[in-house]
This record gives sequence, structure tokens and C-alpha cells, in this order.
Amino acid sequence: MKIVKLFVLCLMLSLCCNMFAQTNCVSTVEYDKTIDKLMPKAKKNKLSEKQLLSLTNLYHEANQNDHQRIMELKKSGQPDIWIEIYHRINSINNRQNKIKTLPDNVKSAMNFKMLDLDAEIENSKGKAELYICAKSKLLLKDINEDNLKEVESLVNQLAKINPQSANLDDLRLKLVILPSKYILFRIATPTELHLPGNFAQLALQFDDNTIFGIPFDIVPDENKEYDLMICVMIEEKYVSPERVTTATFEETNGDKVAIVTDKTQTKSVSIIGQIEFINVKNERILLSTPFDITSTFVHHYAEIDGDSTACSEHTIELIKMQQVDFPSDDALFKDVARKLNHVIKTHYQKK
Repeated sequence: MKIVKLFVLCLMLSLCCNMFAQTNCVSTVEYDKTIDKLMPKAKKNKLSEKQLLSLTNLYHEANQNDHQRIMELKKSGQPDIWIEIYHRINSINNRQNKIKTLPDNVKSAMNFKMLDLDAEIENSKGKAELYICAKSKLLLKDINEDNLKEVESLVNQLAKINPQSANLDDLRLKLVILPSKYILFRIATPTELHLPGNFAQLALQFDDNTIFGIPFDIVPDENKEYDLMICVMIEEKYVSPERVTTATFEETNGDKVAIVTDKTQTKSVSIIGQIEFINVKNERILLSTPFDITSTFVHHYAEIDGDSTACSEHTIELIKMQQVDFPSDDALFKDVARKLNHVIKTHYQKK
């Protein structure tokens, strides 16, 4: 009987300990929901005494809960703590920014003090990103369904923490590329755009036909069953008019005078489209990134009316640069193709 009582006592103690642990680590989401409900009245200075006390307690208890959890995480020394730490610090900061908008008498009654958390937010954001990138790199060394799902989850977390992170595109690209065995790279151009015949050849000219170490083909191989198609979709093209703009001014040297007409020839072409990563089996677009590439021709020259000895050295050089023929559309679009090739090599053809 004593053994049974002792077992029941141990069980109750265990449950109490678990409940205490859960209380210490509880999410502050419910606190914030209740604070949000009280905010409209608080802003209008129409809180009852009980409501003001409730708002005060909720605010300080939520901050204390977040602070305590941050201390616990830091004490643990685990490498994965920084994602939660970032969100906890950010919660404290968002919460205080709400209270900051309240009337001064309400803030005074709440014993509100604004904290400068910018440095802590940036520090935790940086460490969270470092962890996500390191963990993802490790997981992607062994490509399997579970690891890919975990990396996808980590990438989604990074997108919330730092949407402007330069690592996001790289990780998203690896998630698409690395599970593939055979990749087909091609350009899709509507016939009505009338691009030069060798545009695709110039755009897809590579010394090494691999992306993240995975080989790709530009010409389809009938013996391969492709997993992924990288399709450069050219949707629009633009050709500007041939323009010559002028600016007239006077130059003098003693009693010598020259009227200078500075002329600038300009013409540009551009293409707009998407680079789409398509699952060949189900034709689903896994990733899509836009591009807008322009090639611009600019030529300066000058003409004078008067005494050339009145002109500056710069103007004399411009006078020597006579008007030239505008380049053809095809010549500029070939330059666009080379620029597109550079974009692909720089952003997608990685080891």
C-alpha cells in the first residue's frame, strides 16, 4: 500500500514539474491577443481601472515570459536556439511599439519604459541565419525526402526572419537542383519576337554544363528521362527609337567665341521574362525568377560654330568624335544574349 501511495505521489510531483516547465516556456501569443483586444480602448483613454490593471499585468508578464525563455535558451548553449530567440526578442519589441502609441498617462500608469532592442534583434537575426545556412548545408549533403522537407522548413523560417537574405535564392535553388538526376536547359521564345537566329546559342554558351555539380543538357538526349527543365521564358522585347539629343552652349577664350552643340546618340533594346524551374513529371513550376536585361548604345560627339581655339580640351575631343551609324536591332539583341548568359552563369551555374 505504501508503495502504491509513493508511486502516486511521485506521479503527481512529476505532473506538477511538467506543468511548471510548460508554464515557463508558454507562448506569449495569447497574451498578445488579449492586449490587442484592449488596445482600441486604451488609445482612446477609455480603459476602466480593472482593464488598465489587466493590460499592465499582461504586458509585463508577456515580456517576463519571453525574457525568461531567452535566458533559458542561451543557458542551454544549443546551436538551434537563435531562431526562437529572434522571434522572442521581436515579440518584445513589437509589443512595446504597440504600447508606445498609447496616451502618456496610460503609459505612466503601466510603468512603461521603452527598450532599445535593435542591436539584440540584429545579433539574433544574424546568428539564426548562420545556423539555418549551416544546418541546411549539412542536410543537403544527404539528399532524401526527410532532409529536403527539413531544409524547406528552414528556408521558410529564414524568409520570415530576413526576407532580403542573399542566402534565400541560393538555398531555394539547391532545393530544386540537387534532387535532380537529369536536367534540360532551354530557351523558349515566341516566334513573333523575331530575335536573332543565334540568340539561344549565345545565351546558353557554357564552358561547364553543370549546375551545383549536376550535369545539364542543352540539346535533349532521347536516352535520358529528365527530372527538371530550366526554361528561360522570354516574354517581351522592347526596341527604343534612334534618338539624337542636343545641348547648345558657348565657350570663350579671350575674345574668341565658339557656339558648341553637344550631341548624344542613344538606342536601346531589352527583353523581359522568367527563368522557370519545372518538374518534368508533373509540369509544376518549382521556382521562378524574373529578369529584365537591356543593352544600350550611347555615342557622344559635338559640332561647333565659331573659332575652335575658344574650345576646351574636352570639347575638342568631342568634335573629333563624329556621328556614327546606329547599331542594328540584331547587334544589340546579341549583346543582350551575352548579358543573359552572364546572369545565368553568375546566379545559377554554381558549384
